[in-house]
Amino acid sequence: MTRTQPPRTSPPDRAAAVNGSSRAPALPPPRRRRRPALLALALTMVVLGALGAAYLATSLGATSSIIAVAREVPWGQQLTAADLVEARVSADPVLTPIPYAQRDQVIGMVAATTLTPGSLLTREALIEQPLPPAGQQLVGVGVSAVQLPTTPLRPGDDVLLVPVAGSGGAQSPTAPVAPRTVPATVVRSGSPGTDGLRVVDVLVDAADGPDVAARAAAGLVAIVVVAGE
Repeated sequence: MTRTQPPRTSPPDRAAAVNGSSRAPALPPPRRRRRPALLALALTMVVLGALGAAYLATSLGATSSIIAVAREVPWGQQLTAADLVEARVSADPVLTPIPYAQRDQVIGMVAATTLTPGSLLTREALIEQPLPPAGQQLVGVGVSAVQLPTTPLRPGDDVLLVPVAGSGGAQSPTAPVAPRTVPATVVRSGSPGTDGLRVVDVLVDAADGPDVAARAAAGLVAIVVVAGE
């Protein structure tokens, strides 16, 4: 007996209308409008950014050879070759260091201030005239631990050289008749010797140099630090 198969029905259209409404027609995708002005602006910004990055890299990479301080140089001391070292820094109009090519011209000049290691050397930090300058004399004053402050003396400190009486209150025959306090400037403070005395180099007026030297030789000078200007 032949079985009759029912006719096939097509599945419901998935895009059929929902709730009885008909299927919405498919719309074509919107066309993109090209804007040449925006494209040109974006391209210009990219080019400018690349140029700026290249300029920055070139500027940072451009360095110059200059003189730096290798070790501390106290005020009033002459520069030696061991005090100087070569350094390379980026060019900066604010900085005015001395080029390393002028190193030989700098050796022998005098520090106008205490130079610290790692600092850049400038013309303002140097003077050409060695110590003592005109009108002054350099005197070494030997003092004991009770004749100067415990605080270390630094080059450039303003001090007073105060006369003190000798043992028993008697005046030393080499000391001036009427000793007085003499203003001075510290150049260098040495280390204590085996006799316990520390020699301090000071600058005094030329008129006071001989008297200070005479009293210092007799150990009749005490050092007092005063406030700087």
